[in-house]
Amino acid sequence: MTIASRARPAMPWFRRTVAAGSASALLLTGGAAAAGALPAANSPVQQQYLSAPILSGIDAMDVPSPLPPQGSLIRSSPLDSTVSVPDSGLSYRILYSTLNQRGEPAVSTGTVSVPPGTPPPGGWPAIIWGHGTTGIGDDCAPSTLPSNPSREVAANYPSYWLRQGYAVVATDYAGLGTQGLHAYLNTQAAAHSMLDAATAAHELNLRLSRTAVALGHSQGGAAALAAANAAPRNGALDFRGAIAVAPAAHTDALRQSARPSPETLPGNLTAYVLYALAGFRDTYPDLDIDARLTDKGRELLALAERLCSSEMGAAARPYRMNELFAEPLGDIPGFDQALDEYMRLPSNGYSTSLLIVSGLDDDLPPEPAISLAENIRASGGHAVSRTYPGATHVSVLEHSLDDVQSFIGALFSPNPERALDAAGF
Repeated sequence: MTIASRARPAMPWFRRTVAAGSASALLLTGGAAAAGALPAANSPVQQQYLSAPILSGIDAMDVPSPLPPQGSLIRSSPLDSTVSVPDSGLSYRILYSTLNQRGEPAVSTGTVSVPPGTPPPGGWPAIIWGHGTTGIGDDCAPSTLPSNPSREVAANYPSYWLRQGYAVVATDYAGLGTQGLHAYLNTQAAAHSMLDAATAAHELNLRLSRTAVALGHSQGGAAALAAANAAPRNGALDFRGAIAVAPAAHTDALRQSARPSPETLPGNLTAYVLYALAGFRDTYPDLDIDARLTDKGRELLALAERLCSSEMGAAARPYRMNELFAEPLGDIPGFDQALDEYMRLPSNGYSTSLLIVSGLDDDLPPEPAISLAENIRASGGHAVSRTYPGATHVSVLEHSLDDVQSFIGALFSPNPERALDAAGF
């Protein structure tokens, strides 16, 4: 059983070690950029995201005021063929209402795809897909990005589930291509974006079932877990559980990185620290993050709000932390508490079953995800942790495919608890 492509998806949140000159150190950049410079304007790296966004007939900046209730479909349009998910029967781009990281009314975009053919009795069971990192700028929303080799995993993994007979509802997350800044790695906003996308999708005439599960990778893995925690407060769905593949559950990585150390962070990690800080600064303006940054740090933080992942990785990679941070952010009164709140993945409050999978050869250390599963179980929840020797942050998608498929099939069965037990979960 294989996914159609093994191309690299979005960067992991934290990288343990990177060998000098290794392909894993370059990841999405493809080695196109010299240190300290952005890639050439005509390079594949620049072209990955600099192509004009394909809006599929929806101007996401044109929204009604006031916004309709949370989880309402505002607008929909057939998805342009250049961005549609392979193997779908019908695909739509949607604009819908949700809540942001402050609990305020907001909007998000996303896509809804169903398999070809006739749905089963009760409608297509839905997988709510949480994508990995693409950036936080308005041109970084996956529903507007044309096909590109570096995005093949992002496209083919959801496509695999369409071939298994599931509808796929994929959120862009609030702030990606919509009003307001994307609160990168904020779990509350991500949970709302995922659940509200599935709720709004039922206003399309696609015969979707109310049964749904959340599935995500890396950034989206954390979003899927957050959606599972918030699901009991969403009465519109028959939410069955969540699967988190290599979830970004690494609050300490940001805390430890945001200080004036002489180290240069490996891979694209500096860019992802800046993405998280941009969203965090927007959420907690009173903490005055800028006062603890150098001039170069403030310059790159402004770039982070605009550049997508390949460009931002190339721009930020050469800099040491002491070139960006004048003081440790941890010295700010209230910073640690606010960061824990911003990236919170609680160990209690889950009413459905969870599968958390990790590759043991992942540059994103699997220990925090494994510990989270243990803590959920200690709090009385049902969280299964599976690890895969030799699996990397990317290849764990394929290594775990049999387990993920069995888990999803059990969740959609008439008696999930019995089916999970029979399947060894």
